[in-house]
Formats: sequence, structure tokens, C-alpha cells
Amino acid sequence: MFITTMRKIKNISIILFLAIGFVACTKDFLELEPLTDRSEDNFYKTEQDAFEAIVSIYDVLQWQTGGGYHPWDLVCNILSDDAFAGGSGPGDRPGLVRMGKFSNFTNDEEPLGLWKDRYAGIYRANLFLDKVENIQFENEDLKTRFIAEARFLRGYFYYELVQFYGHIPLILKPLSPTENQQVAADPADVYDQIADDLYYAYQNLPENIPAAEKGRASKWAAGALLARVYLFHKGYGKGVLGITRDLKAGDKTLAETDIEAIIDDIVNNSGHALVPNYADLWGVGNENNVESIFEIQHTQKADWGDWNWRNGTEGNWAVVMTGFRGVEDPIYDIGWSFQPASKSLADEFETGDPRYSVSILDAAAEGLVYKPQDCYQHTGYAFKKFYPRKADKPATNDALNWPYNRPVIRFADVLLMGAELNLDNDLGKAQDYYSRVRKRAFGDSHVPPTLTNDADGLDLIYHERRVEFAGEGLRYWDLLRRGLTYAEEKINAAAGAAPLDETFNSATLGLLPIPQTEITLSGNKLTQNAGY
Repeated sequence: MFITTMRKIKNISIILFLAIGFVACTKDFLELEPLTDRSEDNFYKTEQDAFEAIVSIYDVLQWQTGGGYHPWDLVCNILSDDAFAGGSGPGDRPGLVRMGKFSNFTNDEEPLGLWKDRYAGIYRANLFLDKVENIQFENEDLKTRFIAEARFLRGYFYYELVQFYGHIPLILKPLSPTENQQVAADPADVYDQIADDLYYAYQNLPENIPAAEKGRASKWAAGALLARVYLFHKGYGKGVLGITRDLKAGDKTLAETDIEAIIDDIVNNSGHALVPNYADLWGVGNENNVESIFEIQHTQKADWGDWNWRNGTEGNWAVVMTGFRGVEDPIYDIGWSFQPASKSLADEFETGDPRYSVSILDAAAEGLVYKPQDCYQHTGYAFKKFYPRKADKPATNDALNWPYNRPVIRFADVLLMGAELNLDNDLGKAQDYYSRVRKRAFGDSHVPPTLTNDADGLDLIYHERRVEFAGEGLRYWDLLRRGLTYAEEKINAAAGAAPLDETFNSATLGLLPIPQTEITLSGNKLTQNAGY
């Protein structure tokens, strides 16, 4: 039902867009009855209207092409030491190639698209929160849930924005045309707003999501994302951006013990657990499993969206972008050869780690026949979790509608965040959480390394995070959490001779450039990030 409603919302969006376009018509024409019953003036009246408005915010999670092609996980992998940009050549998607080399132009498509898509989601959330008090609810609990969902999604979009750009406008209401020239907020205020939204969501979202509503946020999704925000704020926000105060949610300062309590709540009370076999996490038949705390839903339904309206598609674009070019194989399909995995990542896996063959498509090991000469920055490795397989190939607009969901937060991530947070406070608990992830990979008889409350212990957790979440887009942010020197060391070490010559540019603080068009639209009130 939830996914079906998402497709219907796309139809409503088209109608509203076309209705707005009629404003320039003649007075007589404007005096006629509107061609559609749906407009902002008569919307936001009923519980069903509210539900459809909430779904429209979720819909933005699927957007990947607001400018260039920028699936979140692909972009993050390219920025890290786990992957290069790839494609057919340096001119294929030059903005992604420059991103991999930390030399983006301020007018590149991909940074603009990442910015636009997320602010579109924020606008929809703000509009809902502005209108919700005018809606007649028979069920006040439903109203509270919708508000919590809107705030969860707003916090989610703002978190990605502040990670990518650092210095962004903080907009919490729909703006009039006279208010469009916004300045960047203090990053500390942005992080506090994210924490406030997510903490509210944690307190007010339901614990259990029925199967018919898969894809909607739960209490546990909000808590897990808040823990992730806390760790990034603690490491990068304070350590690199220079934020001096602790993270706050409203009037409450979030102490480390508060985040540890949220993680313990998820571990002990959420019903989420590790899937026993790591390989069973992946594939269309395994989506929305017990380990999945929040994942973005993609389908191969081709009701809406095509090459002329790419954000209207419902597939996962990272899939076709990941596949090698010229593949001749009964299992794997062709792709565009972006984000080839690095040898550095392949070498990170320990001998005998079964996650390697699940996470990495090793072309030589599998005897894959393809055209490496057509694959730029070729390494012979690709990310396998979302690699295009012929059995799942969509019947219509096949490049645009691959049905592989993108996991945002898994239970394994909660365990490893808990291990990291408890290194100094409860080493026994840290070891327990860490060991669960290790034993799922290597078996119950495996004796995990012993954690210590120092840099060596943190290195063990970081190793585990890298191989556990290979290809899922988390590595870059983990690197930045440990500081620019650490990120530079790891990223530069993974590079090689041209065209794999990628050098981290610490002058940028690891941030993307503010899109020049946005600086211009702000009346130059926004200023460009350092290093660009």
C-alpha cells in the first residue's frame, strides 16, 4: 500500500506542476473551473491528504538525478578510499571524476543535484509541518506519527547536506519569494536541529512497521540515525569544523550516556537482529529483513519516470552505474562501469572472510568476461551487493528501474556504533557488540580480536566497519570522523598511478563546493567553501 501510494503521489505532483503553469493564461480562462481538483488551496484538509503529503516527502529519498547522476552511496564510495569514479572515460561523468580527485568545479552537476534534491525534501517536510495544524484528524496519534515522520525525514535530509557541504542555510518553514536569499547557518545550529528532529521522532514514531508499510520510519530508525549523527558531530563537527558545544535536542544536551542508552534500547527491545548468514542480507528476495532498520525502497515499476524525468523513476541508479561494460555472462548484466572498487578495499578483507565474495565482484576470481578497455580507472573489482543481475532486470526502462533497495541503517551498524561508544565506558559491552558482528561473519567458534580502549581498539572497529559495510557508502564519513590527517593518509594510500592518482585535498575540509548557482541565487550571501 505504501509503495503504491508513492507512485500515485508522482501523478499528483505532475498535476500540481501543470496547474501552476496555467497562471500565465488569460483572465477568462482563469475564471473557469480548475482542470484538477487537487491544488494547494484545497489540499491538506483530510487524514488522507496528510498521508499523501507524507508519502511525497519519502518519495524524494529515491531521487538520484537532480543534477548529473548522484546516487548517495556511489558518491560516498567515490569520495572514500573504497572506490574510484570510473565510467567509460574521464569525460563520461567529469563531475564524478573530479569528485574522486577532490577537485570539483563549483558549477559541476553532481554537487548541485545533491543540494537540490535534499532541499526539495526539506521543502516538502516544511510545507507539511506548516499545514498540518489545519488538517482535521480523527486520530491524534496518527497526527503525531505524521509529524514525527516529517521531522525524521527533514533531519535525514539536513544531515546529508551538512555532511556534504558543512555550511548551509537552515530553513524550517516554507519561504516566500522575498525570503529566498538565505545565509548559511552556524553548523552547530544545523546539527542541533537535526538532533532535535530525530529525538522527537525517536520519542513519537511507532516501534513496529507492518509489512504493508515497509519503508516507513520507526522509532528505531530515528534512534539509530541519531547515534550516527552524534558520532559524526563528535568526531568531525568538533574535530574539523570547530564546533565547541555538545549536541543538543531542544533544551536537552545529549550526553554520550544518552546515546548509549538509545543503542541499548535498539539492541534489547527493537526486535532487530543480525541475519545469521551475511549473504542472505542481499538480493530482492531478502529486502526489509530483520536486520534492516531503515532502507530506501526501489521498485521496477515503470509507471512514472523516463529519461526526460529521471527523478520520477523508482529504481536504484547505482545498480546500472556499478556494472562493468561489455559483460558476457549468464548471471551478471552490463552496466556503465562507475565506482570500481579499490584494491585497497579488496586487500582489507582477511583470508577466509566470507563477506569478500558477497561484497566484492572479483572479475578474475569469477572468470567474468567483459571489456576492461572500456572501463575507466579499471581495477578488476566491483561492488557486488547491488550489482545488476539478469534475473532481476526490469522489463521497461531497464537502466532506470533496478529494484534493489538501498539499506540506510542495519543492526550491524548499531552494534559497531555501540562498540565504539563503549570503548572508554564499558569495554566488556564494547567487546560483546563487536564480537557479534565478527561471529556472524566467521562463525560461532571464531575468537574475535580483543578490543582495547585506545587507538588499536578503534582501528579494529574501523576495520570491521570497512569490510562489513563495503559499498554501502559509510566509509568516507568514518574517515572524516577521525580527522583530516587520517582521511588523507588512507585515501592517498589507496591511490595509484594515473588515472588512479587521487589525492585528498585537506584544504576543502572534506566538503563539496557550494553550487555556484545557489550562491548567485542567494545574492552572494552564501560564501564558497574553502579550497574551491
